[in-house]
Amino acid sequence: MKKLLGSNYKVSKVQISAKQFFILSILFAVGDAIIYIPSLMAQEGLHTMWIAGLLGIVQAFIIAFIYTVIGKRILNNGYIYTLKRLFGSWIGQLLTVLFLLYVMVDIVLMIYEMGSFIVTMVMPTTPIESVLIAFLVVVIIGARLGLETLARSAEILFPWFCFFYLLLVILNIPNINLENLQPLFEGSIYSIIKMNLPLASYLLETVILITLFPHINGQNKARSAYVMGVAVGVTLTVIISLLSLLVLGLHIIKISSFASYMLGKSVIANFFSHVEVTIAIIWFISVYFKITLCFLILAKGISKLFKTEDYRFITLPLGYLLYALAFISLPSNMYLSDFITSTWISYTLTFGLVFPLFIFGIGTLRKQHLHLKQ
Repeated sequence: MKKLLGSNYKVSKVQISAKQFFILSILFAVGDAIIYIPSLMAQEGLHTMWIAGLLGIVQAFIIAFIYTVIGKRILNNGYIYTLKRLFGSWIGQLLTVLFLLYVMVDIVLMIYEMGSFIVTMVMPTTPIESVLIAFLVVVIIGARLGLETLARSAEILFPWFCFFYLLLVILNIPNINLENLQPLFEGSIYSIIKMNLPLASYLLETVILITLFPHINGQNKARSAYVMGVAVGVTLTVIISLLSLLVLGLHIIKISSFASYMLGKSVIANFFSHVEVTIAIIWFISVYFKITLCFLILAKGISKLFKTEDYRFITLPLGYLLYALAFISLPSNMYLSDFITSTWISYTLTFGLVFPLFIFGIGTLRKQHLHLKQ
C-alpha cells in the first residue's frame, strides 16, 4: 500500500495521544445526538425503541472497526492525497469536494441546531443570529488554535462532561417508571430497524474522524481508542434515550424536540430552581468539539485542495459562509426536523457507509493488482 500511495507525501507533524483521541471520539459520537436522538427514535410511536438503541451499540463497534481498517490505509498520508492516488487527480478531487460538502452540510445543521436549542429552551428573547455569531467566533478560535490545543481542551472539560452526565442519570433514577417500557416487544423487525436509522445516521458521521488518523501517536492504540470512544459515545446517547423513555414516557419524548433537556428540567426542579441549564453543559461541550473538529477538517481540506500552506486564513470567510448557509438552507425548526428524517439519513448513509466501503474496495483491488504485476 505504501507503493500505491507513494512516499513523497508527508502529513502535518501535529500529533495527539491515543487518550486524547479517545476523548474526542466520545464527544464527537455524543455530539448533537444526545439532544435529538430520543425524539427522532420515538417518532415511530413504539416502546421497543430500547431494542433499536441496543442495536445501535452493536453497530457502533462494527462501524468503528470498519473505519479503523479504512483509516489504516491512510496512515502517513492524508485522506485527500489517498483519494487522488487511488482514483487519479480529477476523480480524486471530485470525491474530495463531495466529502468536504458532506462535512460542510453537517456543520450547518449542527450550528443551526445549537442556535435553535438556545433560543427555544435557554434564552428565548435572544435573536438566533446573535447566538450563532457568538458560537461561530468560539469555533473559529478553536480551529485556528489547532488540533493539539483542541485535544488538550477536551481533556480538561471531559471530567465536567462526565460529572454533569452522571448527575443527570443519578437524579432521574427515582423517577423511573418501568411501565413506560410496555408493551415490551411491540412492533415488527422493520419498525425496529426504522427506529434505529436516526441513531445509525449519527453514528456514521464519525467517518469524519478517520481523517485524523495520521495525526495520532501510536496507531495500534489509536485504532482501539477510536473503536471504544465511538462505542462509549453511542452508549451514552442510548442511555439518555432509554432514560427519557422510562421517566417521561413515549408520548412526551415524541412531541418534544429536546427530550433530554426536558428530562433534566423535570427532575432537578424538584430539588433546585433553574439548575436544569447546567444539564445543557453536556450538550454544549460535546457539540462544540464536534463542530470545531468538523470545521478544522473542512478548513484543512479546502486548504489542501487548493494547495495553500496555511488553513487559518480561510477560517474567517468560511465562518461567514457557514453562518449564511445556516439561514438560507434551514428556514425553520420544522424544516430542520423534516430534513433530518427525510434527507439527512440517506445522505449520511451514502457518505458514512457506501463512500468508505467504495474507497476500501478500490484500494484493495488496486493493491492486489500491484501484487499481480510484481
